[in-house]
Amino acid sequence: MRQPLRSEERNHPQGRLKGGVPTRLILSLVLAVALVAAAFASVNPATRAAQGYARQIAATSAGTYLTLRTLNAFLSTAQEVEVGGSLVVQGTAQPLKWLEPVDDTVERVAQVVFVVMVATGVLSVALVPVTGLGWAMLAGAAAVALFARRHAVAGRIARALGLYGVLFGAMLPIALILSSALADRMTAQVWEDHSAVIAEISADVGPALASEEAGGMMAALQRAGSDLDRYRTMAVAIYERSDELVSSLLALVSVFVFKLFVLPALLLGAGWGVLRACLRP
Repeated sequence: MRQPLRSEERNHPQGRLKGGVPTRLILSLVLAVALVAAAFASVNPATRAAQGYARQIAATSAGTYLTLRTLNAFLSTAQEVEVGGSLVVQGTAQPLKWLEPVDDTVERVAQVVFVVMVATGVLSVALVPVTGLGWAMLAGAAAVALFARRHAVAGRIARALGLYGVLFGAMLPIALILSSALADRMTAQVWEDHSAVIAEISADVGPALASEEAGGMMAALQRAGSDLDRYRTMAVAIYERSDELVSSLLALVSVFVFKLFVLPALLLGAGWGVLRACLRP
């Protein structure tokens, strides 16, 4: 006749038999797998796939940041050319101070994109040590449960180590992989539409800045009047579409935040809830 489990074993899920397989065998397998995964975290396919997703976001945000900085430089230069031109044409032109709010908005959005770019870079670098630490914590949980599972305190320690080990070692890269599969499909149309708006508005900005730098100071003074007209025309065109520009910039920032923070956090939260429900005594 099977003897009833003692209280600490009854309250500890690892003190039961699962499908007829001894718990010690299961814990030994978990310990071995976790140790191997911790030792080879840098070549783990899941970790490498998650790193690829983070690097993809970093590369995209870097391109967007450069575009915004180019646009920011043009708006600042346009104001300077206006002032310089007013001196050449003896004060008949007024400074383009009305460009300043648009310029400030573009600069602030560029700063947010820069933060996203840095965060994704840090994430791609930190994934290997974080997942390795997670697997090491899971191995520690299995070892504690294997050799000291009859003690209530050891059982609580093993459970905590196991939960956070699974979170960092497995759930974090899996959440990023699922985000990679889902995020592009969910945000592709928004990204395409608003990227097209920004590309259209800033299409002539790069060539304008290049031509400004090409001729030197004397050539710039000689063509001050034409530069003034050209910059004014382009600046007015940007200002007239400033609402579209700001809306598109905010949409792109929202896409970055959704892909890097919101969707992975939702997936991690869902997985964490399921894990805790499964391991609840």
